[in-house]
Amino acid sequence: MLDTVFFFPALWFIGGQLFAAASDAMTMRIPNMLVLYLLAGFALSLTVSQPGWGDLAASLAVGGAILAVGLLLFARGWMGGGDVKLLAVTGLWLGPAATPALLILTALAGGVLTLALLACHAFGAHRRAGGKFAAFQDPVGRLPYGIAIAAAAIAVVLLRPDALLTR
Repeated sequence: MLDTVFFFPALWFIGGQLFAAASDAMTMRIPNMLVLYLLAGFALSLTVSQPGWGDLAASLAVGGAILAVGLLLFARGWMGGGDVKLLAVTGLWLGPAATPALLILTALAGGVLTLALLACHAFGAHRRAGGKFAAFQDPVGRLPYGIAIAAAAIAVVLLRPDALLTR
């Protein structure tokens, strides 16, 4: 169970992830302000957790590595820029211990999301949604991967709350 020291950072993190998923589903965009919100939350959480320099450096390295690889994927057109930034800031929050779980769960959630969107499109959900969800418009071209990233991030935090803050 989360104590009060970890409640507010967890609430900040999960709220940001939920907003990212909703934004990506409705507009196929993850706002830069949301990424900055999560980055600010990470900075504030450092004051609560007071990690050692080694732990902080490890989290920064994880976030930087995800950003570097993500930028290569973005340059090839394989991943959206908002998804790259969201995944990098999420890796920053979770650090090296929980990032492998984040990446594996993100890949699994992305597969489920792809199948779900294809099924929704096959059953005509894109017509019934009335244009409210951009995710339904093009089931083959672009995928709102922020949904998968957010689902995986929230699952990691709920399964391992101690992974949320750098220690």
